Amino acid sequence: MKNDENDEFKLVSLLIKGDKTAFSKLYEHYSPTLLHKLNRLLPDEEHVLEIHQIAFVRLWDMRAKIIPEKGVWSLLHTIARNLTIDYFRQSATDEAVRKALLTQATLYYELDEANDTLEQLSDELSKAIEKLPPKRREIFLLCKFQGKSYEEAAKIHEVSVGTVKDHMAKAMRFLKQELGTKLFMLLMTLLGLLN
Repeated sequence: MKNDENDEFKLVSLLIKGDKTAFSKLYEHYSPTLLHKLNRLLPDEEHVLEIHQIAFVRLWDMRAKIIPEKGVWSLLHTIARNLTIDYFRQSATDEAVRKALLTQATLYYELDEANDTLEQLSDELSKAIEKLPPKRREIFLLCKFQGKSYEEAAKIHEVSVGTVKDHMAKAMRFLKQELGTKLFMLLMTLLGLLN
């Protein structure tokens, strides 16, 4: 399929009506992009191919919900993202590992600029957290990455809950300034989903 929006619109309209030829053409067009994404996320070819196929089967099953003007990529992308996250949820038993894998998968799928890489963003985040004062950094990591409550963090550090709240507020302000709005909001979204 050529990168002609009219061609895609026609194919999507036919797909919605159950046209298998249109589905095959859209599959041929989007299959390599989806495979590339999944190959960067999943540990082996077997799971890549399985999720890839399930995503297209679900796309076919959900074809009536496609909005022709939006095309199929956004729906296919969402389906594959959810399947990948489900895979990590099911495959990791250790809570910390599960959260790390889930964060990686979610973060990768949320990136919207080709030049952003997971490694770059992880590196930026690590550097920003390292700039926090030691006690503030420890409290931030306890509350946001280890899932401890403010009360638990206060007991561990032998400080008041108010002191923990103060450290968290200052850490958040600093990280927002240091990371910029895009990365900070993505980080907060992920931490909100994981906690």
